[in-house]
Amino acid sequence: MGSDCTSDDLKVALKPTGQEMNSKYFDLTLTNTTGGTCALKGYPGLSVTNSAGARIGKPATRSHNGDVRDVVLKAGQSAHAVVQTPNRDVTDGKCWAKPSRVKVYPPNNTASLSAAAPGTLEVCGNSFTVGPVTARAL
Repeated sequence: MGSDCTSDDLKVALKPTGQEMNSKYFDLTLTNTTGGTCALKGYPGLSVTNSAGARIGKPATRSHNGDVRDVVLKAGQSAHAVVQTPNRDVTDGKCWAKPSRVKVYPPNNTASLSAAAPGTLEVCGNSFTVGPVTARAL
């Protein structure tokens, strides 16, 4: 099936899901806003930006938290991806500027979506990863 949800079909949100060991985790949610069904497969593109929309640091790299598979979304359903960055205290305090927004490219899309960055999102140690989309939050 593969990705056929377009950026126009989706809304995006990023919320903190907690921390363990030395990392902070976030749930990137892509929700189908259409009345129909579409599918996503693969990795979203993810960057953080300042209030003017300028990118901070580098885009997130792909992690291997989960398997790449089709995620079919009926109207109103969401796909999820795990976002991870180290805690400040394990990286000698070397962190990027605090972001205002996240910029997201759904898998196989070239148009981006944007959402407010959670206040707890701080990319440290130049380590910023995103996993493949899954049917439920991990």
